Amino acid sequence: MLHNDAAIRQFIKISLGVAVLTAVELAVYALLGRFSVDVFLGALFGMAASCLNFLALTVTVSRAADRAEGGDPARAKTAVQGSSVVRLLVLLAVYIVVLKSTSLDPLAAVLPLVFVQISIYLAEFFRREGGKK
Repeated sequence: MLHNDAAIRQFIKISLGVAVLTAVELAVYALLGRFSVDVFLGALFGMAASCLNFLALTVTVSRAADRAEGGDPARAKTAVQGSSVVRLLVLLAVYIVVLKSTSLDPLAAVLPLVFVQISIYLAEFFRREGGKK
């Protein structure tokens, strides 16, 4: 699946960032007196969905890079574009289920999607300069 060490390290970094930010989210809910089982389950569900979405992106881009290096950049580009549409549709279906559910807090479930972007930004901001990334 992922044979590229850099892609694996990136996925782990981003997943850890999402987990930490989700813990902060739950702490904020607790400080505001709004913490509940629905919030906890929504946050866990959102964290899992966002990490799985990022994993799918990582796998697709890793495979596309291999195809491009193998001399087929057009097919690699098509694979990445197709994956983005499929991932978006799957996330849409997942979050429709969240919105219809009575046991998951919708806001707590949606916030981890933003946490992926924040984690990527922070990982790039604190990346060591030089050869190692």
